[in-house]
Amino acid sequence: MKYRIFTFLTCLLVSVGTIAEAQIEGGDLLTDALSQYKLRNRHGVFSYNLGVGVSSYFGDLKDSRTDLWVKPSIQLGVQYRAGDHLHFRSEVTWYRISGADSLNDVETGIYARNLSFRADNFEWNVVALYQFFNKFSRTNSVTLNPYVFAGIGLTSNNPNAYYNGQWHNLRRLETEGVSYSPVALVVPFGVGLAYHVNRNWDISVEWGYRVSFTDYLDDVSTTFRGVENFDDPLARALSDRRPEMGLPPKEAGSKRGNTGVNDWYLITGLKVTYMPFLRIKNPKHR
Repeated sequence: MKYRIFTFLTCLLVSVGTIAEAQIEGGDLLTDALSQYKLRNRHGVFSYNLGVGVSSYFGDLKDSRTDLWVKPSIQLGVQYRAGDHLHFRSEVTWYRISGADSLNDVETGIYARNLSFRADNFEWNVVALYQFFNKFSRTNSVTLNPYVFAGIGLTSNNPNAYYNGQWHNLRRLETEGVSYSPVALVVPFGVGLAYHVNRNWDISVEWGYRVSFTDYLDDVSTTFRGVENFDDPLARALSDRRPEMGLPPKEAGSKRGNTGVNDWYLITGLKVTYMPFLRIKNPKHR
């Protein structure tokens, strides 16, 4: 009797141990399979991009939203592949924007104001980027992959004006009697189309808007201060440039800009993205 009980307990322990080992083995295989899937689809991998393109400004010195007045831009960034479709990207961008009342039609109300600016700014942003297809899919591989992106960023704000053969910083002159920040918050968003050259290289065309939280990218926002209220002759001259056209200066308090709408800008162009090669190991077999 004792022998039978001992035999039964021994078999029970062996069975429990075998089941537990099988569960552990199955869990390991499942973990291996998931890890292999993530590796094969490059989850958790960083890629690097370089872009060149054009930038365009929209604000108080531009009457038409269809005129681009394009200037150059350069982007440098790093991108993290979080899943089959979702990426997180951070970029630093140098871009130039400019505007001038004289570039608008003579019939517009802003032509005679005769203000102008140019700015060389830097932008840093972080965006979430969603690709519509999984580049590394074994069953639904694609060559062209559209995507959308949105995020948040910061831009420097450095408007300058050309006067008497030199460029002058307008923010320091306070041409409207207003002190504004050299840095502004922006919200970048847009669309793009990636061409997958191979598993490591992409070429993309991207169109991205930036909504800014300032109305002073062009140094124009509120009202004329009145030339008689400036002690600095340079600030006086650049606050109201109508006299350069033979027109009388505006009275203090006259409308100079549109305070109801902040300035924004566009950055678009061509990007090249490189993702380092990964060597994928075979799953473990026990």
